[in-house]
Parts: sequence; C-alpha cells; structure tokens
Amino acid sequence: MPTKTPSIISTVLTILSLLVFVIASLFFSLVALNGVSESQGTPALIASLICNGIGIILAAVVAWRMPAWLIHKFSWKSLWAVLVSLIVSFFLGGGISIVAMFVSILVADILWNAR
Repeated sequence: MPTKTPSIISTVLTILSLLVFVIASLFFSLVALNGVSESQGTPALIASLICNGIGIILAAVVAWRMPAWLIHKFSWKSLWAVLVSLIVSFFLGGGISIVAMFVSILVADILWNAR
C-alpha cells in the first residue's frame, strides 16, 4: 500500500496549520512584551522564533513518518492515518509554540533584571 501521498498531505497540512498558529503566537508574544525596550524584546522574539522553528520541524517530521507507520503497522486506511497524524503533530507543534511564548517572556524578564 503506497504511503507517500498520505505523508505528503499530512506534512503540508501540519506545516500550514502550524504557521497560522505560530503567527498568532508571535502576536500574543508581542502583546505580552508590550512595554519592554527594544534591547530586551528583540532577543525574546528571536528566542520565540527559534523555538517555534524547532517545533514546526519536529511536527513536520512526525507528520511525515506517522501515516506510514500507522498504515503499515496497524493497516489503517490512509484518511484515518492522515487525520490522526495531523492532530498529533499539530498538538506537538502547538505545545512547543506555547512553551516558546513563555520562553520569550522569560528571556525578556532575565534581560530586564540584568540591567
């Protein structure tokens, strides 16, 4: 049973949905960092972008590998394998994005206390 097409679909949908979530996450980080100076906010946003990039890459890898694994190991239909891998990888990437918001606030706080 071919597994390349479900993997591609799952990966593309995961990346697109996470990009929307990351943009919203960065907006919320900007709101949370309102009032800090540029010298504190810029490293905080860079840390957030790095964490979000790592999260998107990890979620894309999971979204690529999981449908093939579900189809071969459990003989799932392609649609169910894509849906489950999309949900799992979105929660993985979204969870890392939420952690990235807290990391950016912590970086700004550390820089605020260091001056």
